[in-house]
Amino acid sequence: MGRQRAGQLAPTDTAKALQAARACPDAWYRVQALASVAEHAEQQLALSILEEAAREAQSCHDAYGTVAVMAWPLRVAFRQGQLNFAGRELKKCLVLASAVEPRASRAYALEILWSACFSVDPGHAEPVWCRILELCHPDHSWRAARLYLHIAEIQNERNPGGAAEVIGAMPPGKARRWLERRFGLI
Repeated sequence: MGRQRAGQLAPTDTAKALQAARACPDAWYRVQALASVAEHAEQQLALSILEEAAREAQSCHDAYGTVAVMAWPLRVAFRQGQLNFAGRELKKCLVLASAVEPRASRAYALEILWSACFSVDPGHAEPVWCRILELCHPDHSWRAARLYLHIAEIQNERNPGGAAEVIGAMPPGKARRWLERRFGLI
């Protein structure tokens, strides 16, 4: 309820939206609500709300929650040009990503993070992509294989033939062969 209410109030009443966001009992929803408020707040206030969201993300019950939920404030920060905040917090998330267990959850957390960064500017997603290559072997979980598929599809949609670059960066194995066949590369 609080997250929805914060989102409804954010465009017209920052103070009440913040109150609703802060009342969310679960950190996951509180961070999302705070990001929604920051998206509509005045520039100076937005940064302090984003900082609050980043602190609240640390209250998530595990590393998965912290890494994945930071996608919301990072998307807002990148859109608003809060690049110092975004760069700093993205680095923290990418370090913490190695602690996400099980591997399938790690792949999903990085997929959420990659999608948020990429949606604003593909360049923002590059550090996440590098971390995916380090931490998410596509043959170790179905979610990791789906992560590579998702990125290949998006890259191919944006730039025809872009899937080949994604697939070429993958380690050899079953998932890579599957994507090569799917995209007609073999």
